[in-house]
Amino acid sequence: MIKIKMKNKKFNLKIFNRMLFLLIIICGVYYITSINDLSVKGFKLLEFKEKINRLNSENNKLELEAMSLESYSDLNQRVKRLNMVAVGEIDYIVNAGAIVVKK
Repeated sequence: MIKIKMKNKKFNLKIFNRMLFLLIIICGVYYITSINDLSVKGFKLLEFKEKINRLNSENNKLELEAMSLESYSDLNQRVKRLNMVAVGEIDYIVNAGAIVVKK
C-alpha cells in the first residue's frame, strides 16, 4: 500500500510539473504578444501625432489666407477690379405722418 501511494505522488508531481511548464510557456507567449501589440500601437500613435501637427499647421496657413482675403485692402482691390462706384452721400426717406391702426 505504501508503494502505491508513492507512485500516485510521483505521478501527481509529474502532472503538476508539466502543467506548470505549460502555464509558463502560455504566459511567455502572452507576454511577448502583448509587448509586440504595445509597440505597434506606439508607432501608430506617433504617426497620428505627426499627422495632427501637419494638419494643425495647414489649418493655420488656411486661416491666415482667409484673413488676408477678407482684409480691407483686398476688398478695395476687388472693388477697383470690378469697377464699382463708391457710395457718396446717403439720403434717408422720412415718413412724417406714419399712423398705425390696430384692430
